[in-house]
Amino acid sequence: MNIVAIAAGLASAFFWGAGDFAGGLAGRRASAVRVVLASQLLGMLPLIGLGLGLGQPWPPSSALWIGVVAGLAGSVGLLLLYLSLARGVMGVAAPLTAVAAGGIPLLVGLFTEGLPGGPQLAGFALALAAIWIIAQPGGAGRLRPGDVWLPLLAGVGFGIFLAMMGRLPDDVGFAWPLVVGRVASVALMTVVLLASLRTVAERPIEGGQPTTDDRRPRSVVGGRWSVVERWRAFPWGLAAVAGVGDTAGNAFFILSSQLGRLDVAAVLSALYPAATVALARVLLGERLTRRQNVGVGLALLAVLLIAV
Repeated sequence: MNIVAIAAGLASAFFWGAGDFAGGLAGRRASAVRVVLASQLLGMLPLIGLGLGLGQPWPPSSALWIGVVAGLAGSVGLLLLYLSLARGVMGVAAPLTAVAAGGIPLLVGLFTEGLPGGPQLAGFALALAAIWIIAQPGGAGRLRPGDVWLPLLAGVGFGIFLAMMGRLPDDVGFAWPLVVGRVASVALMTVVLLASLRTVAERPIEGGQPTTDDRRPRSVVGGRWSVVERWRAFPWGLAAVAGVGDTAGNAFFILSSQLGRLDVAAVLSALYPAATVALARVLLGERLTRRQNVGVGLALLAVLLIAV
């Protein structure tokens, strides 16, 4: 297997995991729609810089349409994921989303590129198991239906994004299709925000500050906080980290899929819950459970098998 492709897939997992960690924290302080809109907009800026700095030519229309469809699907996936995280079921949302996200391009790759070798297939199975185990909490408690179908739908959105971007021709640079996808994503999230200012993930204000405990709908145009004040209090730093992390993850995924197989890139990049768990351990002091340690070991073994 191409070592650079494997390294790029793992880099994609790290940056996606870091972006989701930051986005999850931002989602506790602002609505999911605002976080997605801001992160997509901020993440577009380095893409434009890379496209200009690397001198990547403007791609053909077919590649741009791939970017549009992928961007729309990815933004819907992000919105549903952040809504899931805001419901307080991160340990369930992360593995369900990752398995669904990795499964769709995995199936596409198997149909379009044929079966890989036996070690790679075993690595795929271990990786999918590791994705689930790594992100499991000590106990998830009783789940509501939305705790399952929201992250699954988010994973479908991500899976469509991965499958579409993985089909970019090898001679097409990654920057401009991603920029076009971000433009489509920003446009969609702007429409969603304007259409649902009064209902979508807008939390009440308690003592002049946002609260995550009460999730009742609240008007954005009345009360003590105006729209401008909400944006002033918005966690821009976390949104920027989420946007840049998502951008870097996308770029490394495309590189991995172009240098190697789509299914390998998809499975490796879907290990991103490991990065989220590691960052939570380092920055928030969260400890790994025995089950999560087993998952990390399975993930490392999966990488070795895929790399054979």
